Amino acid sequence: MRNEMDSTILDNFFGSEEIRKLFDDHALMQSWLDVEAALARAQASLDIIPSEAASAITAAAHIEQYNLSALAAAAKETAHPLVPLIQELAVKAGKPADRYVHLGSTTQDVMDTGFVLLARQGLDVIDRQMGELTEILRGLAIRYKTTPMAARTHGQHALPTTFGLRAAGWYDEMQRHQNRSQEMRTRLLVGSFGAAAGTLAGYGPKALKLRHAMMGELDLGEPETSWHANQDRFSECLSLFGMIASSGEKLAREVYFLGRPEIGEAFESQGVDQVCSSTMPQKQNPIRSEAVMAAAQTLRAQVPLAQAAMVAQDDRDMGAGMTLWKLLPEAFILLGGILERLIEVIGDWRIDSDAMARNLKLSGGLILSEAVMLQLSDQIGRTEAHHAVTEAVRRTMETGQSIKECLAEHEAISERLTETELAALLDPENYLGAAAEIVDRVTLNKDRNKIEERE
Repeated sequence: MRNEMDSTILDNFFGSEEIRKLFDDHALMQSWLDVEAALARAQASLDIIPSEAASAITAAAHIEQYNLSALAAAAKETAHPLVPLIQELAVKAGKPADRYVHLGSTTQDVMDTGFVLLARQGLDVIDRQMGELTEILRGLAIRYKTTPMAARTHGQHALPTTFGLRAAGWYDEMQRHQNRSQEMRTRLLVGSFGAAAGTLAGYGPKALKLRHAMMGELDLGEPETSWHANQDRFSECLSLFGMIASSGEKLAREVYFLGRPEIGEAFESQGVDQVCSSTMPQKQNPIRSEAVMAAAQTLRAQVPLAQAAMVAQDDRDMGAGMTLWKLLPEAFILLGGILERLIEVIGDWRIDSDAMARNLKLSGGLILSEAVMLQLSDQIGRTEAHHAVTEAVRRTMETGQSIKECLAEHEAISERLTETELAALLDPENYLGAAAEIVDRVTLNKDRNKIEERE
């Protein structure tokens, strides 16, 4: 089974080599052999098959003993990815163990459980990567918790905020993804065990005990029912991956936007040998961030397909379930690549706090109009205060005068606020609200009382 982005040229831009190896043909067939061996050992523990047979099957269940090219050719001939491997396993196990290989089982149980084993390894990597990225974001939040910048809403300057507060929001979101991943594990890491039609009839009178013993061998959760036609576990996994990818794309777009020369607040670092443009030497293209965007869009497009796989007919429907054979490995590989690149980019993000300060002053103080309006509303009410400040703002835009001058010239405002008070109200650092405290709460995981005690 060839996986996503097998091109040796393009795989530098998409995917994770570490996760790609977890889902290659070698790993995939080994996972199926692991399931077959676990089944044999569980059957032996219940005296369903001889212990010698289980030992022989286990000894033969190592992919290094097999010719992958021959198995691939046989899979094409038989139109089945697993049957040739089972046949070879029986041959290598030898007589009389061969008669007990795959006894009572069905190929979908073996294949699905194998994919669960691979998913467990993949999740270990994904969770580690999310942990690394989360700590990087936490560090940004703490380091820049009091660094002023312009908050932007609807693409326009809104109010002063801090870069640390922005980073705290990203950190908080990634933490939620970590929690979702941990919660999902108990539902995803469950073996498939239903036999031909979910009744377990082929496993004989000890079927339920066998199910328990086999999942113990694999250290997987035990399914209550067959999930041949109930693919919500894998669908949930890919749906979560789509959410994580969306968060990753948002981060990549922040890098992309803030690095524009006319913004210039933060830049993707450039390698010494990196070529951003073949014709324009001055270009500092955020190529890794762009790769994250492309991978995230590709991964997110797979979520509807994964959810469609849940719409299975009757007691088994491979027309739906087979989709996951391709989607699951690709989703892991793509998400691993997204996180890998974000760790590189965000971990080495060049932040320009001076540019943030310059941009904060671009409006000449207009960004603080809310502060003036709210101060004035204490004396004349919010509606009248909003009307007065709006008039001053319009005059600023029409005449080119500073907002401070227009506020001071407005009768309703000048009668109630001195020039000194206006100057203080128009200082961005005086209107950062609870930004620093919010960062502390999020990054220290403390409640308000504990923060106040520490201070």
